[in-house]
Amino acid sequence: MLIKLLPKDDKEHMLELASLMAISDKPILWDDKIYDEITSETNLELISIKVSDEERELITELENSAGISNHFMFGSSGNVMTSITNQLIEVLKKYSFTKMEKPSTRVAAATSLLLELLKQKKYGSPSTAKIILYELFLVALRDGNISGVEWALLKEFQRYQQLEDFIFNDLLERAEALNQEISETISIILE
Repeated sequence: MLIKLLPKDDKEHMLELASLMAISDKPILWDDKIYDEITSETNLELISIKVSDEERELITELENSAGISNHFMFGSSGNVMTSITNQLIEVLKKYSFTKMEKPSTRVAAATSLLLELLKQKKYGSPSTAKIILYELFLVALRDGNISGVEWALLKEFQRYQQLEDFIFNDLLERAEALNQEISETISIILE
């Protein structure tokens, strides 16, 4: 929505952060099986994250809104979501198999990647961090609520960017209001 206001390199950075937000709480798969389905035949080295079509569409919409073609941005090897997913998997591999799916591990792994992404980028304007935070709220609210992992990432972004609580709360309130309006509009249309 507001991503159009960002310079091109900040748009690319925003897409990375949005992709992390979109996948941060998604189920981990081992050989395409969730934790409870693992058997002795399961290859525990084949780790992936179950990303739904909705998350892929969301990032594609953000890319389109930003006017960025992921083919040129990330080369022919994949798009931003694939890149961030692979990076998150590499961070998760540092944890033991039995701890990977725990919420505290997911928060630690996602926060670690978030901080790595933030260290690589310096914003040219104070409003850039606010625009990105607002967009991240919208990504987190896409399914109606903000998960614990998403909340931890949002608060870490706030802390890292030194945004005051009233700004964080104002942007959250506006994102929730917009999300509610969109949901009500869709309900009216589908009746």
